[in-house]
Amino acid sequence: MARQSGTRRRGFLVAGAAVVVLAAALAGGRTLHHQRLEALFDGPLLEETKPHTGFYAGLVYNLKGYLDDNATTAAADRTVTKSDFLEKMTDDPDWQAEEGQIHEEWKTDVGTGATKVARLRSETVYRERWAPRFLTITYPPDGAVFPPNLCSPFIEWGDVNNDLWQVTVAIPNSSVSWTYLTASCRWRIPDDVWAKLTNTYRNGTVHLAVKGVKRSGLWGKGRAAVHRSKVVTFRISKDRADNAVVYRLVDPPFVNKKTPDMFVRDIRQREPRLFLDARRTYCLNCHTFSSKTGVTGKLGLQVRYGGKAATPHPVYFAVYDIDRRHGRKTILPFEVQMTTFMAWSPDEAKLAFSANQKITAFNPIVFETQSVGQPTSDIAVYDVDGADVRLLEGAADPDVLEIYPYWTPDGKSIVYSSAPAGKHPRATQFDLRVIDYNDGRGGKSRPVNGASGNGKSHYYARFSPDGRWMTFVQSNYGSLIKASSDLWIMPGSMDGRARALECNVPHAADSWHSWSSNSRWIVFATKRDDGVFARLYMTHIDDEGKASPAVRLPLENPHVRMSFNIPEFVANVPPIEERRLFEGISLGADVLEVRGVAARGHEAEPD
Repeated sequence: MARQSGTRRRGFLVAGAAVVVLAAALAGGRTLHHQRLEALFDGPLLEETKPHTGFYAGLVYNLKGYLDDNATTAAADRTVTKSDFLEKMTDDPDWQAEEGQIHEEWKTDVGTGATKVARLRSETVYRERWAPRFLTITYPPDGAVFPPNLCSPFIEWGDVNNDLWQVTVAIPNSSVSWTYLTASCRWRIPDDVWAKLTNTYRNGTVHLAVKGVKRSGLWGKGRAAVHRSKVVTFRISKDRADNAVVYRLVDPPFVNKKTPDMFVRDIRQREPRLFLDARRTYCLNCHTFSSKTGVTGKLGLQVRYGGKAATPHPVYFAVYDIDRRHGRKTILPFEVQMTTFMAWSPDEAKLAFSANQKITAFNPIVFETQSVGQPTSDIAVYDVDGADVRLLEGAADPDVLEIYPYWTPDGKSIVYSSAPAGKHPRATQFDLRVIDYNDGRGGKSRPVNGASGNGKSHYYARFSPDGRWMTFVQSNYGSLIKASSDLWIMPGSMDGRARALECNVPHAADSWHSWSSNSRWIVFATKRDDGVFARLYMTHIDDEGKASPAVRLPLENPHVRMSFNIPEFVANVPPIEERRLFEGISLGADVLEVRGVAARGHEAEPD
C-alpha cells in the first residue's frame, strides 16, 4: 500500500513537472513569436505627407437625362413634358392621379407616397468614409481632448496595404512610451496604460502613431519599407465630465413604430445599464432631470402608450420623484396631451414644456431621414407643488409655433423657438425668442440677436450651469433630423456674438446636447460617423467658449444600427430601480389631474 502511494506521488510530481515545462515552453514560444513580429517593423520608414481623411460626396442624379430630350406624354388631355414633371411637387393630388398615366416609374409608392423620381430628387445624408491610400489614423481627431474620468478609448485607422500594425502611445520629450501589436484596425488603449495617462500625465500632450507591414508567411515581410502614420496628438483634460449620460436608443426613421428603451452609461465603465425598458409598448420621449446631481430631485418624461389596453389617456407626461422613489401620471387640462421638450426651472419647482403639440411625421423618401412637422405648439408652465398649469401669455399664439422652452439661469425668463404655423417643414425656420416668466403672467417676447431673422432655423437652447454660455442648434430649416444642424454658442447674457462651435462637422448632423454640471463639457448626438446613425460625442469648452475636437463615448460594438438619442449629462448614475421607475410612469401609476390656470391668475374654463 505504501509502495502504491509513493508511486502515485512520483507520478504526480512527474506530471506536475511536465506541465511546468510545457507552460514555460509555450511562454517562451509566445515571447519568441512576439519578438519576431516586432522585428518586422525594423527597416526604412515611409510616411504619407498629405492628409487623407474625409467622406465621399453623396450621389447627385442628373434627372434631365431621365427621358429623351424630346419625350412628351399625353395625360389628362394635355401634353406633359419632363420639365413639367421634374418641377411639379408630388403632394398635388391632381398631379399624383396623372403620374400613373405618364410612366410606370412615376407611380407613387404605397409606403411613402413618393415616386421613384422623387426618391432620386431627395438628398441622401449617407456618407461613406474615404478608404485611405496610405496608413491614416481616423480616430481620435488630432488635438482631441478626453475627460479624465472616461473609460479607455479605441484608436482607429484606415489602411489598404497592410495586415499587421504596431501602435505606439508616447509622452513627448520623455522616454515614456508603450508599444503594442494588433492585427485589427481598431485597438483599445489598455486600462493600465489609460490609468497611467489620466493620473500622471493629465493635461499634457500624448502622441499616437501606428506602423504597418504586409506579412509574407508567418514571420516574413512582404517589402523592406515600413509604413508609418502621421503622429496624432491628444490631451487628457484636468476637468472631469459628469459621470453619467442618460439617453434613448432609437430605431432609424424608416421604422414606423418606435418603442425606444432608455439607458444610463457611467462613462467610467465600458457597458451601459438599462434605465427604463419600454416593454415594446411605450414610446418614451423627452426626459429631463430637475437636478444635475442625478441622485436628487425629479425626472420628467413624456409617455405614449401603444398597447392594446383601453385607456382614456394613452398620451401623458409623468413625473418621477427620485427622493421619494415615487412617480405619477399627470393629466393636463388641454385637449392635446403631447408635452415634449420639457425644461425644469432652476428652483426645480416648475416645468416648462411644449403644450398642445401636434407632430406630423412625413414618411421617409430615402431611408436615412424624413421631414417632421409641428402644426401646433404653445409654451406652458406646470407648477409641480401647486398642481396647476398655465399657458404663458405672449408665447401661446395659435398662429405661431412656440416650442423647445428652456429657463434662463436666474429663473426669470424662458428662451424658446418660434415660427409661423402652417408651413411645410422645409419652409419653417425657427427664431429664438425670450420672454419674462413674470410669476406666470408672461409678457411680450423679444428675439435673440444672432439666433433669429438670419435665414436659418434655431432651436434647443441650453445654458451652461454657471450661466456664462448659451448654446443652441442651427440648421437650414425645420428642427428634427436635419443633416445641416450644427451647435452654436453665445454669451449667456444673450447680448454678444453667436458663432458655430469648433467641434461641428460639415457633412452630418450635430444636434441635441447637454452641459456637464461644471460647465466644461458638452455631450451631444451626432451622425458624423456615417450620416445615418447618431452616436454620442463629448467636447471640452474652454474659458473663451471654444470647443475641442470631439471624442466619442466608447462603444464595444461600433456597428449598432440604432441611434443614440437625447443624451442628458448628470453628475452621478441615478439610484433608480428600473422596475420601480416603470411602475411610476406606466398606465398603472398614480394619476394626478392638474387644474388649468389662466394667464392672469384666474382658473381656466374646463374643456
